[in-house]
Amino acid sequence: MRNSFMPTLGWAARVCLTILILCCSIRVDAQENRDPSTLGFLKGYTWGWDGYRGAYASKHAKNSMKKMADMGCDWVCISFATTMRSYDDPEFNWSKKNPYMVSDEEIRTAIAMARELGLKVILKPVVNSRDSIWRAWIRFYRPVTEEEKSEGIHGEYDPWGDEPGMREGMVRDEKQWDVWWKNFAGFLEHYAKIAEDEQVELFCLGCEMNSTEEDVERWNKVIEDIREIYSGFLTYNANHGRESELAWWSAVDVISTSAYYPVPPPTDESLEEAIKQTTSKADIVATLNIVKRELAEISSKFQKPILFIETGVTSVRGAARYPWSHPDANMESPVDMEEQSNYYQGMLEVFWDEPWFMGFTWWDWPARLYSESDAADSRGFCIYGKSAEKVLRDWYAKPASARTTP
Repeated sequence: MRNSFMPTLGWAARVCLTILILCCSIRVDAQENRDPSTLGFLKGYTWGWDGYRGAYASKHAKNSMKKMADMGCDWVCISFATTMRSYDDPEFNWSKKNPYMVSDEEIRTAIAMARELGLKVILKPVVNSRDSIWRAWIRFYRPVTEEEKSEGIHGEYDPWGDEPGMREGMVRDEKQWDVWWKNFAGFLEHYAKIAEDEQVELFCLGCEMNSTEEDVERWNKVIEDIREIYSGFLTYNANHGRESELAWWSAVDVISTSAYYPVPPPTDESLEEAIKQTTSKADIVATLNIVKRELAEISSKFQKPILFIETGVTSVRGAARYPWSHPDANMESPVDMEEQSNYYQGMLEVFWDEPWFMGFTWWDWPARLYSESDAADSRGFCIYGKSAEKVLRDWYAKPASARTTP
């Protein structure tokens, strides 16, 4: 009996096996030595969230991205979504099976546009719910069985939604969750392949999916499988306030957050009173300095840099008090460009030079941009033609200090 496997192989087979072993070794070494500080400081913006089939392929899209890049951006986060039918329906489709979302070809076109403009890319596919329930609250319940009733099980506490509470006669439906996770894994794998093909620098694994985050085993498995497909850096977009809650940050390279940190009203004022006036930059800075200390501790604890993959406010008076709010949420509040520029200025002043902080991809710049003449009446997050645009231009023109690994 031969005591070596290799000599039993032909010359060609030995060469192929050697190449395979070498490639695997290189891939493992690349992942083990992955250093997110090599990405530098991200001067970015989120682009294309309003995308529907055809939106990225239009002449408006190219013009929009160019105007975004002209602010001094060197990164773009291309973010798009598919939709579940409802928050408790685990079935959803993507790519060619979803005729409403942007196509694979359009995504590749958007990446190509970014490359032409000298931009690095984050690809951020998101799962939404068509019934307008926030994706953080997706969950699946089923009726209690007779056997469970005999064991004293008559319901289960539901921690999600506007009004958490007991679900009488209902318990968590693990079979439905199994279906959802299978779909979600396939969804991410599909777009991870595009990210790998196009050599995208950073891939985001999900956005504000609070109700899934406690499932550490499934998240680790999804991330492990994505690593087999995609060789770049990985991140996940937690919601503000949940950065310390995730037990699986070690599996990704960068901690990302939706950094919509609300500025509380003065102690002698109600929120209703506070939003009637422009939030001062001083109030914003005071709140963000507290947040900065908390995030520095989180970065140190997990030994990961932090990226504000979403942040910003609408150009509506009082928006800094509820920065996540959509422009039509408080229609009684007037347009207020100073409110928005104060929030931008405060964010940039507080976080710019922190060595653990990786930068911004602000929310959000549409694929079809409004005309500059309409900017004065715009209530949205986009800063095109508004005073916050000059604030960001001035900051993005500055050199950023080197990032360090925490």
